[in-house]
Amino acid sequence: MTPDDLARRFGRHELGAGNGDDGPNLSEVLSTGHAADGFTGPELFSEDELAQVADGGPFRARARLIGRMRVVFEGLRHRLARHLEAGRYLAPANADWRHGRIGRGEYLGDMPYTYLDIPRHFEAESAFTFRTLFWWGHGVSFSLILGGQHLQEYRARLVRNLAVLSALEVHIAAGESPWDWERGPGHTLRLATGQESELLRLFRTQTFLKCARFLDFDDPEFRRSRIEDAALLTFQALEPIILA
Repeated sequence: MTPDDLARRFGRHELGAGNGDDGPNLSEVLSTGHAADGFTGPELFSEDELAQVADGGPFRARARLIGRMRVVFEGLRHRLARHLEAGRYLAPANADWRHGRIGRGEYLGDMPYTYLDIPRHFEAESAFTFRTLFWWGHGVSFSLILGGQHLQEYRARLVRNLAVLSALEVHIAAGESPWDWERGPGHTLRLATGQESELLRLFRTQTFLKCARFLDFDDPEFRRSRIEDAALLTFQALEPIILA
């Protein structure tokens, strides 16, 4: 079976880098010169690469740490579900308030990730979800993703709460998709007072509202295992946007 046959059988997405980047053509990788990743000789792998593929340690560490994050997410799911019981929200009738979802994947910007969604609601034209995302190589993010019939009210409430949200270093998505998890210019806009006109211009280009806080791996809250506390604090800070 030729390299191109493999590509057709298994699909370009699985063979590529994921997250919208298909990576190099498989025929190029298996030929004698894919210089973009340092492969320039007749051998398939360099000495350094042979050492890497023979070392299962990083994958065992990944499994252990992702498993540890699942324990954190189970605790957070319980705390958020209990908090949600006491609230009334401007939300779709069929939103999931109790169970949510814990998921994981391998290729978000080539890095593994795991996440918790609670509350959770996704449909073609609406969204009402609070996602806590642990992204290998990047950090942790807490995102409120909203869309649908109440979108204009959500946006108006965000503008009215700019002072509080800016003090907590809340960002909003600045791109065309709520599924962009990067941070910084072109990806997010950090909220600040006096930003109303800029926000209104941005809202005209989007069909959703996504608010997020970020926790770096060297942040004291992460190092002291306070991810649950940081997530709950973020949800409570964003809650005025969605309360009924």
